[in-house]
Formats: sequence, structure tokens, C-alpha cells
Amino acid sequence: MIAPVRPFLTALLLGSLLPLAASAQCAPAPDSPYFFRNLSEQRAEARIAGNRVAYEQLLSTTFTAQRPGSAPLDKRAYIDAELAATGSTTRRQFFSIREYTLLEHRKSYTVARYLLIEGSTGGGETRAVESWLRETYEVQDGQWRLTAVEVVPETRPL
Repeated sequence: MIAPVRPFLTALLLGSLLPLAASAQCAPAPDSPYFFRNLSEQRAEARIAGNRVAYEQLLSTTFTAQRPGSAPLDKRAYIDAELAATGSTTRRQFFSIREYTLLEHRKSYTVARYLLIEGSTGGGETRAVESWLRETYEVQDGQWRLTAVEVVPETRPL
């Protein structure tokens, strides 16, 4: 009695797994804007979570950060400043990345530009800050690492 039902059960089981396989997503290729946007998002998520280890993995050993009118920051000072800015707050933090563009992309080197919106909500109030960032990525030890980030003037396409 089970033998005639076996092909039917097999077909039913395989049919139920197909939608799962079809909806699975692969990681973006390292030559696509989505790959680099994902790295930027990982850093923003690490900031919200206060995850120093994630920062250490994403930034190169030669990393520098530059804001207009201030001295450049090395890797350690940048991570300290980023994590101190989130502090311990009861407000819910959020971020959004928009208008992500690769300005230059060649083997082992990429420059990207995007609008980062960071903010928090709480007590019926929402606060947000917009910053245009330019990031430089290079391959180091077989991994893409952020080597520089710079806050740049607003540059919207015409």
C-alpha cells in the first residue's frame, strides 16, 4: 500500500521545497554596486549595535576618515567616535542609504558616493541627519576593506 503512494509523496515533498529554493538569494557579486552598498550597510548596522568587532573587520589598517574643517581620524579614533556618537540611548536608532553610486571601479579598487540618513525616534519625536559620503575600498589580504571615508558636499545628479 505504501509503494504506490511513494512517488506521490516524493513529488509533493519536492514541490513544497521549490518555492524555498526559488526565493533564496545569493550574495551580491563583488563587482556590483549592491556588494559595496551592503558593506556600507554593515557598518551602519555595526554603529547602531555598538559592534566594535564588525568595524575592525570592515576597516583597513590604513583607514582614514575626513570631515570638512577637522583633522583626519585614524581607524581607532574613527571607531571610538562612531561608537561614542550612538551612546546608550532609549531612542530607537535607524539609518537609510540612498543614491548609492560607484564613481570608480577597477580591479581591487572602488570609490563610492551615497547619501546616508541616520536618526532616532522616541518620545513622539524623530531626529535625522543627512550626510553625503565618499568611500574608498581596496582589496587587502583577499578581502574588500574600507580604506577611507570622507564627508563631501551635497552632490545631486542633474
